[in-house]
Amino acid sequence: IGLAAMRQADPIRVAEPALDRLREQLGVTCFIAVMGNKGPTIVRFEEPGLPVTVNVRVGSVMSLLWSATGRVFLGLQDDAQVRRLALEELDGADAASRAALDAHDPLGALQREVRAAGCSIVIDTNLKGISAISAPIFNHAGQVCGALTALGTTGGFDAAAQGPIAIALLAEARAASRELGYQPARAA
Repeated sequence: IGLAAMRQADPIRVAEPALDRLREQLGVTCFIAVMGNKGPTIVRFEEPGLPVTVNVRVGSVMSLLWSATGRVFLGLQDDAQVRRLALEELDGADAASRAALDAHDPLGALQREVRAAGCSIVIDTNLKGISAISAPIFNHAGQVCGALTALGTTGGFDAAAQGPIAIALLAEARAASRELGYQPARAA
């Protein structure tokens, strides 16, 4: 019965209260995204009293290579569709965008970076003047089933890996993952 309940757990429903807490605690724009057939897709979105002006809303599909949200899925979801979509995006990128990635192993370098940090941070990468941090939400089987992302204007958004936004975001993503039945592997 417990396993059946975990399979039916909804990452959106579980993580939705975190959006309100993050908005109130940190005053940041935040959203939940899940992997759709075209890429990471925003399914819930919350803005603080003074919203950050960005052209993303519910239904927006995020870049796998240049958004913090997309990099979480690329880095932590071992999936042929994700890789195919990332390669298509890379093939269609202009020279300046490609130059910002590792020339020898662009996808592998992004994956290693996300796996080492446990989250993704971008500063002026997807949109100039906007920084973002995204943390994975794992299901009971240890698979990425969503991403919790906070964003703000680069000058007023602390994008440090050990900063208050990253710490709060990771804590909320871990709490949602635990509620979905995720139990991280213990170091031996």
